[in-house]
Amino acid sequence: MQRIIDYFNKEILKNIKKKSIIFGQNITTGSKISGMTNFLDKLKNSEILNTQNSENSLIGFGFGICLSGKNAIYLVKQLDFILLGIDHIVNTLNSIYLENKSGSFSIITYVVDSGFEGPQSRFHCLQEISQLSKANCIYLIFPDDIKYNIKNINKNKFNIFCLSQKNSRLNLNPKCINSFEKGKIFKYSDGNLATIVSNGFSSYYVYDKIIKKNINKYDFYTLTNPDIDNLSELVKSIKKTKKG
Repeated sequence: MQRIIDYFNKEILKNIKKKSIIFGQNITTGSKISGMTNFLDKLKNSEILNTQNSENSLIGFGFGICLSGKNAIYLVKQLDFILLGIDHIVNTLNSIYLENKSGSFSIITYVVDSGFEGPQSRFHCLQEISQLSKANCIYLIFPDDIKYNIKNINKNKFNIFCLSQKNSRLNLNPKCINSFEKGKIFKYSDGNLATIVSNGFSSYYVYDKIIKKNINKYDFYTLTNPDIDNLSELVKSIKKTKKG
């Protein structure tokens, strides 16, 4: 069984389009962003750039590539740092949609949730970025939802993908029963005892402490996108189990 981070590396390698421009600080050296960029060693036919530490400029650079009709991927150490480019993520992204160009731009980053964070690693809420902007914000949780959602890396105009730094070394591979709302909701367990819904990386704790030993007792759903309009599947489940 592969670790979450290894599965991510395998899937992203499959889905990056040729001639993409991939950039970020120290992405080919050192820890390679704690293993996030291990796939770069095997990547062909794309341009890879080690850059300076200037998030606002680099996010603008990515949007510029998108406006030119090409595909860009920016790999960032942690979610907090992309707040420095929030003006681009709100206002430049609006321009991208109006221009209707064929390019794409994705940011991939860690939510630093190890428990040893300093004052610059306290922003864990992807939902707040989603509410401010039109960004497609995705938590990459279990292998099946990673496989489903990472396919959009060069398809949507703009994506923000987040991995959990603390949990990306886990060997967990629950099997998805079904997905809903174009990859925003995943169902991993079917039962009648209760409906359990976890948001983002809380899914690791819920699965380990409750679901893993009771796989046929609960309806268990994970939310991979913090912005979900249609919750009818969850309502349907609660009506069935009578407890949520």
